[in-house]
Amino acid sequence: MKKIDRLVFGSFIGPFLLTLIVVDFILLLVTLLKYFDQIMGKGLSASVFAELITYFSISSSPDAFPLAILLSSIMTFGNLGEHSELTAVKSSGISLVRALLPIFIFVLGLTGFTYYSNTQLVPKTNLKTYSLLWDMRTKKPALDIKEGVFYDGIPGYSIKVNQKIGDEQLKDIIIYDHTSNSSQGNKKVILADSGRMYSFMNQRYLALELYDGKRYEENMNETRDDKEKGGQFIRDTFSKSIIRFDLSSFDMGDTDEKLFRRSRLVQTRQELIEGIDSMQRDILSKEAQIFTQVSSNGFRFHLARDLDVPEEIAKPKAYYDSLYNLEKAKKKSKADDMVTPDSVMGRSKPEERLVNGDAKIGETDTQAEDDLEEQLESARSRGEQYARQQESAISKKNKVYTEEQIDKTLERLKEYYEPSKANPDNLRITTAINYSVNNTRTARNILNSRITTLKNVQRDQRKFRVTKNQQIARSMACLIMFLIGAPIGAIIKKGGLGLPVIVSVIFFLVYYVLNTTGDKWGKEGVLDPVVAVWMSNAVLLPIGLFFLRQARNDSRLFEVDAYLNAWEKVKKFFWRKNRSEEV
Repeated sequence: MKKIDRLVFGSFIGPFLLTLIVVDFILLLVTLLKYFDQIMGKGLSASVFAELITYFSISSSPDAFPLAILLSSIMTFGNLGEHSELTAVKSSGISLVRALLPIFIFVLGLTGFTYYSNTQLVPKTNLKTYSLLWDMRTKKPALDIKEGVFYDGIPGYSIKVNQKIGDEQLKDIIIYDHTSNSSQGNKKVILADSGRMYSFMNQRYLALELYDGKRYEENMNETRDDKEKGGQFIRDTFSKSIIRFDLSSFDMGDTDEKLFRRSRLVQTRQELIEGIDSMQRDILSKEAQIFTQVSSNGFRFHLARDLDVPEEIAKPKAYYDSLYNLEKAKKKSKADDMVTPDSVMGRSKPEERLVNGDAKIGETDTQAEDDLEEQLESARSRGEQYARQQESAISKKNKVYTEEQIDKTLERLKEYYEPSKANPDNLRITTAINYSVNNTRTARNILNSRITTLKNVQRDQRKFRVTKNQQIARSMACLIMFLIGAPIGAIIKKGGLGLPVIVSVIFFLVYYVLNTTGDKWGKEGVLDPVVAVWMSNAVLLPIGLFFLRQARNDSRLFEVDAYLNAWEKVKKFFWRKNRSEEV
């Protein structure tokens, strides 16, 4: 590394690390504020919050890296330009592009790391984040009995204390016991003059000692005769009684992470691709069902009983079915390989066959490969024959009627529905019309239900496609932000946290608005998910190249004097033109 490279890179790495920490901290605060009221005041330990903050810091890195690169690039080259170091570099014959090379290589490596983080690290971190956040949100608040207020945090009990002395001493206590499953209303009531509250066994249980009290209880299993006689009522007086409560419900649970596996935000890139392919097969299957099942139910009284599945649906469906069959064949072959031959067929193991001279080297592996190839070839053939089978099945159902047969059918219908002795009041026509209307409504409801289900699957697939493309687009945003920030810093020649921060915030807001808009449009189907996600990068990349060209030419793009001089030239031009016309 040359001195110029050490100078430029050394000037960049410090502001980059500082801005990365600051930006990540700001994004972390924004994220925590969303769940602040749901996780605070529940007696959680500091280690749990530290774990959650660590997960949130990693999850916010896709947005932190581009902004940190943009701000640090402007600050670095603004400082170099402000102290005339960039001018000295150019005067020595080194171009601006060459001066950008060490940071460009670093940003290029950082882009690769961001891609790995977005496709592997962040999804796995999100899985742990959502699991931990769910446990924190569902955890009950810490035990806090207040004066004059009924507390029902302990399952099965409602407790009211009119006076508290310290954290343990209680006076004038009322307890409603609802632990009995058959209890309806306040059938069990405990009144006490005073009491003491303390925990034991590592705060797993709570003991409540009651003094000078009474217990009232109505019989839950009394018969009708007992109720007519006035019912059964139990009253008990005590000088001291102890009630023990189980506080296990106040502990934070440990939710199984598998419950969050279906979310697109916790899936790696390969899992997203598999999910998209699976949804595409599901979409094609549902579209084919609309033309087969729904049409056969809704139009079964027509001469053409079924509608043909369009070719643009049948062919892709056959392709995805063949892929599905291939995947099943591969899984089956792997499962068969895991079963030992001697445990199933009573054969000797391959190594034993080699020792005994019953098999040649590589014979077992070759045979397994041949079997796998046969299975895959069979799966391919079944996938290719699917479309032809569908066409032949539909052609059998859709019988072609001649004009003579159609005329005879219409004549029979006319004779059947004409008024006669058997049909004096056109009852047959009325019944047929009512039946047709009901059948049409049923077909319409089934069709609307199928279409709604299809749209839901399509919406989920668009979300998966958006997430898959965002993993790459956010990585490339680091490189684009550098192409914008470094030339702007070289042009404005101002370092520090003044103008660079304003410029970087403006461009990041443009990036954020375009990215958010594209995310929404891609999910709602306004634009193709690929186009919607890459829209922000496509808009900012030409801007970055434009600023790079202006910086190479030492443009005075951000200098007010340049625009004032241009305005004076325009005024002089029109002043001379007007004077020449007067002469």
